[in-house]
Amino acid sequence: MHPVLFKSQGVIIERPRRTLGVVVAAVPAVIAAGFAFALIAKATTWPVSLTQFTAISGALVLIVLALVFAFWAYACYTLQYVVDGSGLTIAWGTLKHFIPMDRIEGLSLGRGEDRPALRGLNWPGLHVGRGQVGGEEVLFYSTHRSAEEILYVRTPAATYAVSPQDPPRFIAEVERFKQSALAGGRESVQRDGVGGHPIWADRVAQWLALAAVLVNLALWGYVFAIFPDLSPQITIEFPPLGEVTDLHSRNDILLIPAAAAAVLAVNLIAGLGFQWRERAATYLMLSGSVFLQFLFWVSAGIAIANA
Repeated sequence: MHPVLFKSQGVIIERPRRTLGVVVAAVPAVIAAGFAFALIAKATTWPVSLTQFTAISGALVLIVLALVFAFWAYACYTLQYVVDGSGLTIAWGTLKHFIPMDRIEGLSLGRGEDRPALRGLNWPGLHVGRGQVGGEEVLFYSTHRSAEEILYVRTPAATYAVSPQDPPRFIAEVERFKQSALAGGRESVQRDGVGGHPIWADRVAQWLALAAVLVNLALWGYVFAIFPDLSPQITIEFPPLGEVTDLHSRNDILLIPAAAAAVLAVNLIAGLGFQWRERAATYLMLSGSVFLQFLFWVSAGIAIANA
């Protein structure tokens, strides 16, 4: 089958070789997920302790890694180059680079002596990120296995490295479209779905959200660490409610970090929702979340001091 998979109404969709890149990303995702669920299953049989918390935290880290590698496998699978009369679109996961046809200044094939120094994803069958080729910065969206499989697309703003299955044929199709290209377009980047959320470009919101999550995780770790040494019956006093105290089973102290986690989840969801329209509201929600996490720390400290 010819590498150009779809050609209709002046549109060409070129899908590069993706099998190797997808497999290299998918295998670690499956392994990490398997270890994570096995670790959680084992940890649930252990008594509440710092060891159990460490195991569960490690499992959560493995789950995050599995999701990241799974996304990379998905993004590699969706990598494609779409050419039509308006321009070239490079689609990678939730990201799309659009290059107007009149902005393409030239196309050239890679050479065997090229040794791209890439910063980003760089493993067999998948190369995505910024690199240096001959002293020039290049944006890579390629699944090449050798430098000869790279096709460089040069514009006034940037140079892109792609890897169509049949580079000479791809060059011919682009040149054909350039003959009837309209002037006046500009290069753009579009992010769809989760990738288009404003938080990815907002460092302040990222740091506030991360601080709230880390404070909550530290609270869980503290409660799990002291849990084995607590008396069977403890007094829990929650300062925001005033002088409300009562005797409880020591298991009830786990409700404090659980409530803190619930509040954190609500604040994060609300903050992320507000960011589409009002960034200041997001900062207020996230900073308030950090403050509330410290209140729950105070509650846990008083309960443990009165145990």
